[in-house]
Amino acid sequence: MSDILLASDPVFLEHRPHVGHPERESRLEVLADLPRLAALQRIPVRFAEIDELSRIHRLDYIDRVRLVAESGGGYLCPETSISPGSWSAALAAAGASIDLCHALLDGRARAGVALVRPPGHHATVDHAMGFCVFNNIALAADLAARQGRKVAVLDWDVHHGNGTQAAFWDRDDVLFLSVHQAPLYPWSGAVGDVGVRRGFGYTRNVPLGPGCRDEDYLHVMDRIFAPRLAEFGPDIVMVSAGYDAHKEDPLAGMALDSEAYRQMTLRLMAAAAGAPVLVVLEGGYDLAALRECVDLTVAALEKPEPPAAPAAEASSRVRQQVDRILETWRELGCP
Repeated sequence: MSDILLASDPVFLEHRPHVGHPERESRLEVLADLPRLAALQRIPVRFAEIDELSRIHRLDYIDRVRLVAESGGGYLCPETSISPGSWSAALAAAGASIDLCHALLDGRARAGVALVRPPGHHATVDHAMGFCVFNNIALAADLAARQGRKVAVLDWDVHHGNGTQAAFWDRDDVLFLSVHQAPLYPWSGAVGDVGVRRGFGYTRNVPLGPGCRDEDYLHVMDRIFAPRLAEFGPDIVMVSAGYDAHKEDPLAGMALDSEAYRQMTLRLMAAAAGAPVLVVLEGGYDLAALRECVDLTVAALEKPEPPAAPAAEASSRVRQQVDRILETWRELGCP
């Protein structure tokens, strides 16, 4: 039996945005026959309870999602449409993420993979955004933090996880790390956005210009994220795993190969020093690239090994930017 748990269920296909929407059912259908997933231990998927959702989201927003779905579907915001089945899918996406977190904290596995939709990292306390309905990873992270655990969230989706950042903006029990393309939707995630009050220094954003390659992202991991993770000493690490920084993705302008995601996973596992890892699917809209990237992420979870050195040196642009980012944080007095 695998020591990696998988949450995957046909209910997630019931979320059907309007025809032609990039966040479509085929994003999960293309993963269904991956041999590597067949070896994982599946957990039953349940619907999150309203009181669980309300730890992150306002009750009036939760009720609005239900009412729009029950009335036949419609738009929660200009880019986020839902169908009658989206209510069940969204509840199941949240419930699966929460239950995988429970299982990892209880020591039932060393890693978990939530192949869920709709995605979540843009969803705020009272708004849908960027194809996201309920913030699945924030709900899981909040659960772990409420149990007294130190939680690290690494968001490598090409779009900044504004909803997750906002959820933990003033908290020191959740470390939020994001590398994303800028400028790009949702137009947030500046270097100087580092949290407030108790949360000061527990948000770290690395906005990068388009065209970054594997070696650029791995430089960010090696210079910024891995040391910060090791210093923080998390009890659990969660990944907002969007695969839209891939060079084939139609919604952004990064240039990663699929192998970059395996190498980033190996680096975060090494820095986490044995803490369990929960991977929650976010974006990724080229189907072939998504399939390959998910497969390589799971491969890294299955077989932890020392990360490989980058095949090339990071670009001078990114190296200089990373130096400036670190200097900015020092000037701000970030811990």
